[in-house]
Amino acid sequence: MVLEILTLLCAAGSFVTAAPSQDPGNGRQLPITLSSSEFATSNHGQKVPGESPAYFCTDSDPADNIFNVTRLDFLPTNPRVGFYQKVRLIGHFISPTGDVPWMTVNATYLDKDLPGNNPFFWGPLCDIDVLQEISVPIPDSEGGGETPTDLHRSCPKGIREGYAVLTSWPIPLFPGLVPTGRFHAKAEAITQDGRRIFCVEGTFEVTD
Repeated sequence: MVLEILTLLCAAGSFVTAAPSQDPGNGRQLPITLSSSEFATSNHGQKVPGESPAYFCTDSDPADNIFNVTRLDFLPTNPRVGFYQKVRLIGHFISPTGDVPWMTVNATYLDKDLPGNNPFFWGPLCDIDVLQEISVPIPDSEGGGETPTDLHRSCPKGIREGYAVLTSWPIPLFPGLVPTGRFHAKAEAITQDGRRIFCVEGTFEVTD
């Protein structure tokens, strides 16, 4: 249902697009009717900054993660049936991931597993296309070039060290397929050698 991690809940694939870290409203399809304090939240875990109910998973210290998440936003903040939903993570990779980092998204609905639908997403993290600040040469008429730093795609291989923006593609919340009610989603990404990249989860309401 909903990103594709919650991450986004992602029942398909995601894409990462550039988005200003100071503009959580960028790309919203709906006006905001909820603040982050109005989300259903857990009594456990450290809250992730941003407009979402997300908190860091309680089974490890987020300081040990490869990706330092500094913000996570639901776009829009209030998931609604009949509209599109996206999730965006902003942060820094403190070390490279190596090739083919992996992500898993699991979810429950009204505190019950979703039969046949877990994991919602299970595949390479780079299926979420990653944009990072990378210097690239630009050829000129004399065969030289400059190397300006800008946001460019870092996948499909391993993700390099540095600032990154991960944004899911717009997920359609189809009437009749996505029920209203309370969802809980957990998204975790790891490297091939078992290092945790990030782990976030949260409980939220889908309304009509």
